[in-house]
Amino acid sequence: MPVAREYLWIWFWWTVVLLGSVAAINVLIDPYGLFRVVDVPGLNRLKSQASERGPLFKHANVTRVQPKTLILGNSRAEIGFDPDSLAWPDAARPVFNLALPGAGVGAVAGDFARALRGTNPELAVVGLDFVDFRVDPKAGDSFRLAQGAGDRWRDLLDRSSAVLTLTAFADSLATVRAQHEPLSTGLTDAGFNPKHDYTAIARREGYFALFRQRDQENALNYSRGPKSVFQRDGRASPGFDAVDSIIAQARARGIALRFVIYPYHAHTLVLFHLAGLWPAYEDWKRELVRRVDAARETADVELWDFTAFSPYADERIPSPGDTRSELAWYWEAGHFKKALGDIVLARMFGAQGTLGSRLAADMLETHLADQAAARLAYETTHREDVADLATLVARAPGR
Repeated sequence: MPVAREYLWIWFWWTVVLLGSVAAINVLIDPYGLFRVVDVPGLNRLKSQASERGPLFKHANVTRVQPKTLILGNSRAEIGFDPDSLAWPDAARPVFNLALPGAGVGAVAGDFARALRGTNPELAVVGLDFVDFRVDPKAGDSFRLAQGAGDRWRDLLDRSSAVLTLTAFADSLATVRAQHEPLSTGLTDAGFNPKHDYTAIARREGYFALFRQRDQENALNYSRGPKSVFQRDGRASPGFDAVDSIIAQARARGIALRFVIYPYHAHTLVLFHLAGLWPAYEDWKRELVRRVDAARETADVELWDFTAFSPYADERIPSPGDTRSELAWYWEAGHFKKALGDIVLARMFGAQGTLGSRLAADMLETHLADQAAARLAYETTHREDVADLATLVARAPGR
């Protein structure tokens, strides 16, 4: 019996030592940027694993930064809008990128509410993605803003797992290794994702491969998904109610709002048409304009549209096997680069340019007609590209 008791004590203390060692290493290396005990170049300055726990990293650090400007949206905003861009006015700084991959507009409204419990921004730039607003007319979906009652408990669990788990320990080791890798991925302290992993893929496989994969995914998604932004009873998609919620939150705190329709690549716009989504795409803009215009009397809110068949969106895609050519504006048809994001930001904050326009009811129909005409012109001058995209749509399973 004494031998068994001694064995149990030895086992217990070794467990304590092991957990303590794991915890100490995880706190010191801090792979998700939560504790900031040390910041040493070559050891842990680059948070290569932060994107593995993006919500944890961002909600912890937005409170630390206390930004004047918040960026919200999905991965397009996370990759495209750099908080350190020179396009931001001095009065808007510091800026924090709270956008999260895969975040629909309902999740964005929830992230905004959560951030406002610990920050007091003066401006919010919110990216809007058409596909997030599609709805099955028969579904009867509705929007409800998630309440924050469980945020503290969730934060406690997340922080505990970032200290005590072997997964976090593995991420700590990966963080140390990444300090010496030339194209390591990760998030900046301001929440921006420079997407260095895409640079590595483009150099290894070429931009054609990146575009082909995204076009195939989009063709499948657009062909099989809903084709409307309205439900059968005439109610608009719950996404519009989420937009109203974002406006209401901003109005209550005196925060200026700038909604941004992302600068879609020409392939994406053509796929909207080929998949039968163009009427819903136009209806989406009409409903956004209606709601934003209605809010202008009591809120500082604007809606900017950066979709266009422009020289940016029409950027020529390199041939298969070409691993030398670099694209200036897009990683692939789903994500634009920081360089184009800088142009979007500069235009929105007063710079002159041909890309982007502020939408309002009095010019919307002309704007929509111009975009439809530009699409027809593109389809005429890019017949091979359009035929290739049409083949992807025709081959989409379940079409």
